[in-house]
Order: sequence, then C-alpha cells, then structure tokens
Amino acid sequence: MFNLENTPYLLDDTASIQVKSRLNAIEERVSLLRRNGTLSEETIRDYYGEKRFEQIAESNAIEGSTLSAGETELAVLKGITITGHDPAYARDAITLDRALSRIAELARDKTTPTNIQQLHEIHALLLGDRPGAGLFRKERVTISGARHTPPKTWEQVMSMMMEWQKWSLENISLPAPIRSVVMHAWLTHIHPYIDGNGRTSRAIGNLELIRAGYPPIIIKKKERDRYIEALAESDEGGDIRSFMDLIFDRIEGGLTGLELAARKRQGYNPIIEKIRILQARQLVIWETSIKLIASIIEHRVSQSIEPVGGTCSIKYFEHPLDLDDYIEVCGGHSVPHSWAFTLRMEIPGIPRLEKLAYIGHRSFRMLQSLDQEGGPSLYWSHKNPEGFPKWISDAQGSPFAVEISARVGNGDEWYARLNNDSVERIGTTDLAGRIADALLHQMQIN
Repeated sequence: MFNLENTPYLLDDTASIQVKSRLNAIEERVSLLRRNGTLSEETIRDYYGEKRFEQIAESNAIEGSTLSAGETELAVLKGITITGHDPAYARDAITLDRALSRIAELARDKTTPTNIQQLHEIHALLLGDRPGAGLFRKERVTISGARHTPPKTWEQVMSMMMEWQKWSLENISLPAPIRSVVMHAWLTHIHPYIDGNGRTSRAIGNLELIRAGYPPIIIKKKERDRYIEALAESDEGGDIRSFMDLIFDRIEGGLTGLELAARKRQGYNPIIEKIRILQARQLVIWETSIKLIASIIEHRVSQSIEPVGGTCSIKYFEHPLDLDDYIEVCGGHSVPHSWAFTLRMEIPGIPRLEKLAYIGHRSFRMLQSLDQEGGPSLYWSHKNPEGFPKWISDAQGSPFAVEISARVGNGDEWYARLNNDSVERIGTTDLAGRIADALLHQMQIN
C-alpha cells in the first residue's frame, strides 16, 4: 500500500491498512481546515512565527540544550550568550534558526523532492563554522545508548545516502506524512554526519510536511524517551510503526495548535492571564497526583513479586500535558495521545505484562458523577498484537478501573469508573492498592 521497498522498513498488510485509515483521518482534517481558510499559507506562516522559538528550543533540548523558548528567542534575536548556560547552546539556537528559515524557503518549491544537495545545505547552516558542516563523515560513529551501529566508512555512508535520495526522487507522490516519517527515521539510521544528525533529521521531516502545506511539528523534550525508543525499534528491526505513530500524533497536535491559534484573535487580557496561572497550578497538582499513584503501584507490586524473582518498573513521561492540552481536555476536547507512564511486570516463567496509562478527557459517565465539571482522566492501553498503533485502549483489561479522575485542583480523592460503568469515590492510597492488586491478578491468569 505504501512503497517502502528499498528502505530499511517494512509494513505488513494489516499495519498498512491501519496506517492508511489514520492517514485518511488526518488528510480529511487538513481538507476541512483548508476549506474554511484556517490552513492558508498565511495562517501557517503566522503559526510558525508563534512556534518558531519553541521549535528551536525543543529540538535542541532533545540533544541536551537547557535553553527555554524565551532564552532561545533572546539568543537568536539579540545574538547573546545566556548567563548560566553553556555558550554552545546559544550558538546552536542561532544556527538552527537559520536552517529552519532556509527550510521555509525550500518548501516553496513544490516540484523538487528533497535531495542530498538540500540536506548538505541545511546541515551546513545548522553546524555553522564547525568542522564537518555539510560533509558526510569519514569517521566511524556510535549512537549513545543504541544497539544499532551506523555504516562505518564514507563509501558505505555515501552508498546508503544515494539510496535515500533515490527513494525520495522515485516516491514524490507519496503522502507527505509518510515521506516525513521515512526520510526522518532513515537519516537517523544512517547517521551521515559527525554531529547534528538528530536536528537535521527533524528539520528534513518538517521540510516534507511544510512543502505539502502542513504546519511544522514539534517533538518536545518530554517526548524524548518515546522518540528515542521508537527510532531504536526502527533501527534494530525495521519496525517503523511506533515512530510513525509518534509523528502522526505530532501532526495532529500541530493541527490542533493551528486551530487554537486561529481562535485566539483577542489581544492580551489580564483576566484571562490570571485564569491561565490558576490552570497551570491545577495541572501541576494533576501531574503530581498521577506520579504518586504510579509510585505506590510500583512499590506495592514490587513487594509482592520480588520474593519470586519478579520485577516491576514504571517509566514516567514528564509533563504529558502542556497547558494548552490541559485546557482543551478540561473543555472536553480530544488532544494527541498524552502518555503518562508505562508499566512493565516480569516474573520468571510467566508472560510479561505491559500497560500504558494515558490521559484523555472525561467520559460522559464521569462528567455525570462530577457535576459536569470538565477535566483530565487516566485510561489504560495494552500492546497491540496487530502492531499499529503500538498501544490500543484496554477497557476490559484495565486494572480495577476503566477510568480514574479527580476534581480539578484536588489530588487526594479520586473517582473510579468500573467495568460496569458505576463510579466509586476512593482515596489515593486505596486506589493505587486496588490497581496493584488487579495487576497482580492479571499477571497470574495471563
């Protein structure tokens, strides 16, 4: 269905059908936005202007930069080194801004597919006056924390990059999100430069989207673990499904951001700003409460299974909701998948149990129980045996409760919607204990 031949990646028929379905939904949304004028070149340019420094800060943060979006703006516009930060981070902000500006220019040419010449130009702008700018490496490199080993010699790098370019030229008609995913992941797989591969790959992925009239996407520092893990899966086994799932999430997030930007026509309003400060405090309470529940679950489960050689580990995703996402969820609107934490239980001789806890808006039944008060809820997913997306909602297999939520600003008392759709009020410790017991039961019967 999608021509991934002559790439390191494969999609089986089932995954292709699922990808096509989600891609159709994205393209339908894009079509509607274009029809009502929201997705015009002017609004995309305005949106990119609003997100310009956030995009630079987040892309560099994945590589270790500590500059905030505001500090990045100062570095780029004023050309100054920010006190308390490595001077290299200000330099990286300036060079990435130049590279992204060039991408916006390249995107105006709708007929020339992305090629090595454009790639070198972007990389040279990104590295500035550092050695190796715009030149494929001749040295061997390793990717920190990865089992994948990139091609060793210049000849191998050049051969693989020629394949990358050939695929780009021969598949110009593929949907932009597919091209963005493949060309981004493939570049990180080859790792053709000594430095700047990640930032260059993310920039090229956005070039594909912008050229087709999509808003640029931002992969945030909070998603670094998910991003690295998805790329590792694509490197090691050619399994690009998780990475495709992430990029599609970010495309949907960009479209949501564009819709929000289009609605924000009023200027500064001090009352609204005070409300946002209150909402930000409520978001902190929610995040802290979820972490507490997860910590208690991990402790309770570990106590039970460690004596028989078992382990329980939880991976947190920092700040799964940003403030705009939180406000949307409180308004009863969907946001791109917001992962709270993953849980993994292993006992020798028993199949592993893995769950993903994610955040969404409250169900109709939960709203009834909370006097129609909007807010976030926590739901559960399990690994998708068909592969794409990687995780699918797991109402029947949810441990103890299908959905849990707390009143806005209150993290001590929870509401749990059970499988029979009844809602039970419960304290934090009791809730975590009931979830832990349900997970242990599932582990025994799997």
